[in-house]
Amino acid sequence: MAPRRCPGGRMAAGRAQSVCMVSDFFYPNMGGVESHIYQLSQCLIERGHKVLVVTHAYGSRKGVRYLTNGLKVYYLPLRVMYNQSTATTLFHSLPLLRYIFVRERVTIVHAHSSFSAMAHDALFHAKTMGLHTVFTDHSLFGFADVSSVLTNKLLTVSLCDTNHIICVSYTSKENTVLRAALDPRIVSVIPNAVDPTDFTPDPSRRDDSTVTIVVVSRLVYRKGNGSKKCLFWSSLSFVHVGFRGIFLFDMEGLVRLLGALEHQDVRDVLVQGHIFLNTSLTEAFCMAIVEAASCGLQVVSTKVGGIPEVLPENLIILCEPSVKSLCDGLEKAIAQLRSGKLPSPESVHN
Repeated sequence: MAPRRCPGGRMAAGRAQSVCMVSDFFYPNMGGVESHIYQLSQCLIERGHKVLVVTHAYGSRKGVRYLTNGLKVYYLPLRVMYNQSTATTLFHSLPLLRYIFVRERVTIVHAHSSFSAMAHDALFHAKTMGLHTVFTDHSLFGFADVSSVLTNKLLTVSLCDTNHIICVSYTSKENTVLRAALDPRIVSVIPNAVDPTDFTPDPSRRDDSTVTIVVVSRLVYRKGNGSKKCLFWSSLSFVHVGFRGIFLFDMEGLVRLLGALEHQDVRDVLVQGHIFLNTSLTEAFCMAIVEAASCGLQVVSTKVGGIPEVLPENLIILCEPSVKSLCDGLEKAIAQLRSGKLPSPESVHN
């Protein structure tokens, strides 16, 4: 039975919807988009809606799987082209996506990430079937390089008839509106968030005989790894690092490497530190600094993208994306820590 609709094509308020989340990026792959889709799905299920997730197969994980609270996940047999993204051809995904939309009686298709080819395909197919569509953009893009130009053209086509777009910061909104030539009135800003009960401070875990600086980051260029190397050599004496990737240089004696962290272990690493360092070169929001602040750490971060919108000025020291500026920011944070001017971890958390 088709869902009741209000005048003007809007869904009737208060009615349970069948929501289909679509993205190339979902568990067992790890990242912010994957976590966002899962947490949002769980919240919608708690509100009484039916939610399913559609992504491509990951290794032996194929077919239909069920996660917490009956969250149904379709792992489709689509070939991955690059960096966990499938090919954007529209036609190879049509039979599978149409079958799922009809079988599950989907009323809303919610696509995630400009990098996801499957998300673009789903928006196109959903509109041909008369379904409501929502798109969430999680990243910032440029305008000049070949990759950005091609992606922006694709985004313009995908979003030309999308009902609503969500961005994670006002910087991200401005970026998306310009890239896709959108009406700003159909773009909303909904910042990301964390569950504060999962990131509680524990000052007893700190070693107050030294200043511990924590870095939790992927080892990729966008996260500013060149800056990290120079910083470690020039100004730091003791740093905890948790990351997913390969460490490319020897810093024995200066840095303690913890390797790839599981999500449940991040909080236990954060509470051991006094200062959290983020060296991203581009960022739409940055969940890591929210998690660190919730654990009571003083945050030192590059002033790029949407980061200035994330935390109040008294909880973050913003720096230019250069080694000198980051060194100055760290020295300022260390001086405030030693003089007792930093707020207590409990007050930062609250």
